[in-house]
Order: sequence, then C-alpha cells, then structure tokens
Amino acid sequence: MKKTKTLKKWMAIVPLALMSITMAGMPVFDTPVYAAVTPSFSDVPAGHWAYGAVGKLAKAGIVDGYSDKTFKGDRTMSRYEFAFIVAKAMDKFETADEANKELIDKLSSEFAGELNRLGARVTKLEEKTKITVSGDTRFRFVADDPGNGAKKLKGSDNFDFRQRVKFAGKINDNLEWTSRFATNYGNKFGNSDTAYGSTTYVDMMTVTAKNFLGMDSIRIGRNPLDVIGNGLIGKAVGVDGVLVKKQMGNVKFRAWTGNVKSDSNLGTGLGDSGNANQLTTGELGVNLADNLNFRAGYYWADISGVSTTTGGTLSGVTPTLNTNRGSFDSSKGWIASLDYKLGNCTMIADYISSNLDGVTGGLPSNPKAWAVQLTNGQGPGRKAFYSAAPFVRAGIVGDNAWMVSYRSVEAGAIPNGAGGFDTTGVGYATNPYSSFTRGTDNVNGLFLAYENVIAKNTVLSLEYQDIKIKDRGLTGLSSDSLDKTYMMKFEFFY
Repeated sequence: MKKTKTLKKWMAIVPLALMSITMAGMPVFDTPVYAAVTPSFSDVPAGHWAYGAVGKLAKAGIVDGYSDKTFKGDRTMSRYEFAFIVAKAMDKFETADEANKELIDKLSSEFAGELNRLGARVTKLEEKTKITVSGDTRFRFVADDPGNGAKKLKGSDNFDFRQRVKFAGKINDNLEWTSRFATNYGNKFGNSDTAYGSTTYVDMMTVTAKNFLGMDSIRIGRNPLDVIGNGLIGKAVGVDGVLVKKQMGNVKFRAWTGNVKSDSNLGTGLGDSGNANQLTTGELGVNLADNLNFRAGYYWADISGVSTTTGGTLSGVTPTLNTNRGSFDSSKGWIASLDYKLGNCTMIADYISSNLDGVTGGLPSNPKAWAVQLTNGQGPGRKAFYSAAPFVRAGIVGDNAWMVSYRSVEAGAIPNGAGGFDTTGVGYATNPYSSFTRGTDNVNGLFLAYENVIAKNTVLSLEYQDIKIKDRGLTGLSSDSLDKTYMMKFEFFY
C-alpha cells in the first residue's frame, strides 16, 4: 500500500503530538504551541459535512481518528484536530476507491490552512516535488488438474513469487509521472540464477498531462491494459499506448490506442518485424442511477488469429487460438458493460460481439463473448474482473470478501494479447491447449475466490478455476476439460 514519504509533515506533527496527547487520544494544544504555529483552534460546528466525510473514511479503514482506532463523531472537534485526521487520509490516498478519493480531496481543500501548518504537502508548490513509493510482494502455491493428457504442474513449478516497486510524482501542476519495476513473470523458487528468478523489467512507465488539447487527461507510456469495459478485454501486465479521457456532463469518454503484443523480431527486418499488433478502443460511459453505471464502446484490432493442427506450437508457429483449425487477419467489434450495486454486493458484466476479417477453417465469423461477476468486497477491485486489484480493504484486519464469476468466449472473440483472463489459470504454457496463455479463447470458465486480511496490509487469497473448451468441434479433443487451477497466495502491500 502507498506510503507517502512526507518528512516535512512528520517533522511538524511529531513534536506537536508529543506535547498534546490527552487521555481521550486526541491533541489539545497549549498556548506556547499555539503561538509558535498560529493554527486555527475554532471548533467545526456540529452538522458540518466534514464529520460525515471522516466517518465514511473511518468506516472504510482509511483513517483511525481516536486511540481506540474508531472515529466516534460524538463531540465537537477543532479544525486542527480534523487536520490531523485528514493528513492520515492523504497518506492512504492511492488505496482508496474513487468516492473516498473525492472525499479526501474535498477535506484537504477545506482544511488546507491547518494542513500546511502541519507540514502536510497539499499546496501546489509542495506537490511539485512530492515523490511517492509503494509496492507489493506476492508468494503463491499453485496446483492444477489438466484434461486430455496434458502435463500437470509439479515440483518447484508449484511455487512462484513476484516483487513490484512503484514510484510516482509531479513534474509540474499539469504533468504527473509513474514508473514501476517488477520481477519477470513466473519467477519460480529455486531459480535464483536464471532470468525467471532475478530479472526485473519496467511494467509501468507513464506521463499524464491534465487539461491538455481539450481533454481532461492524456496518458502516454506503458501501463496495464484497463481501458474498455470491466476487463474481459484487458491485460494485467504493461502494454504501450496512449489513453485520453474527457468528462462531458454525465457522460465519460475514454479512448486508447497502442501495442498489446510483443514483436519477437523487432529491429531485425525478419518475420514479424515491424508488426504493430495495434489495438484501438473508444468508449462512452454514463451513470444511470446511484447504483448503476453503463458503458458502450468499439474496438479495432490489427491482430491476427492463428492455429496449428496440434493446438500447440508447431514448426515454429505459436497458436493464438484454442483450436486446431482456422485463422483470421484482424478483428473489430463492440462491447457493452455495466456495474450494479446490489446492497453490499457488486455485480459487473461485459458483452462483446466481434467480426473477424479474412476468416478461414470454419471459425465463427461473428464470435461472441460475455462474462459476469458478483462479489461482496468493498475494496478497490470490486468494479473490475478478478484479480485486477484486491476486493478487500487491505488496511482493515479481518476484512474478507468472496467472488464468483463465469465467462463464455467463442474462438476469436477477443484479440490475442488482450484477454483479460489470460494467465489467471496457471498451467504449463507448452500444453497443446493452454489455459494459461489462452484462457480467454474458446472457453467456458468458472472462477471462485476468497480473500481475507489476516494482518494489516497482508492478504490471503484462495482461488479455484474450472476452464473447459467451449466448442470441442474446433479442437479434435476427446473431452472438453481444459484445466482446473487451485491457488493459495499471500500478498503484502506497502
């Protein structure tokens, strides 16, 4: 989880706090301190919106205002006391969902004067030099049960890890930057002397301009693909492109274009050298009710679909389709998405209808795909398909959540390299039909997960997937069973 390095703030807060802690657990300042920093001691009147706002942040686990870790809101507080609580909330800004981020912004504006006296960096001048560091560490145990005689995970291949460190900051009032370094995907225990045990790479590297060229924001660089729908079209690791966003009244517009697949011969002039593998998306979203959001968009993909007669790598050709026949040159299609709040639960759904160009081999020329998910989680990931972000609030010990989802994807419905469920089912990539690299093509998939915050910023997850071939007639397989995945993982956020 994010830990903002705010040395100046704490240099101001610590001496004041040491001199002013009372039995109630909140600071009361004597005259010498008042004279030194000249803060505002006026009470915030009862009924002021700030009480309710901080109460919501406390309920979400973002702040703990009193010594017993609860925000009571049963007595009148001074502006300076509020400033202490808001300063804590600012340190956890990136862990909050969008609604709570808006509350933190509103509170920091209301108490800006007091925060500045505390040394909290909320002024524009100070924000220019602020650099934040965050990260996460993950350990996983994975087992699988593949069908049709495919190889089963064994030995050290059942254990892997991931380390990521993220840096972010401001260039000026309108420019922000982000970089993240991660270990190579699939790091296995016992491989410390190989690329899959020690090599790191840049999976995020962006610059975002605000209020530029008529857009609210323009982001350029490398970032996870999360730019259309809820994630049936998506990619957890970095892709290179440009994202633009614009709010027009109640309508939100966003568009993205970029490269979603690696070019193995880039710069050689051979084979696929120079192939852009370009994906372009455009989407409009509208808030239909307090608990219902709807989005509709279109995509164009200059990405081909390829199969082999064995369903696996053959004569140097790596298939992109979970079939043993057929191909196509490119694709395009439309997508409709929604998220709906059902009491304490959130339901999301995506529906995609694609058209394939140059289709051969009996593939459907107009393949469809859909996915639906239900969770009781209240964390930042509840409005995206698992596991884009935690469904739990990692700062609240004991917070837990369950998730159930189902997806049905016809062959070629989703551009290769942009499958949102690829790599969520872990198995050997060399198996003829892969649930690992092609978990979002010609499949039906049931996905169950449970998360629990077993210690502050420490999340235990249990996951199960049962992935089956959707159209066995396109594979020649004797069974529709593709793979089952069983996973336990520990994640540490900071």
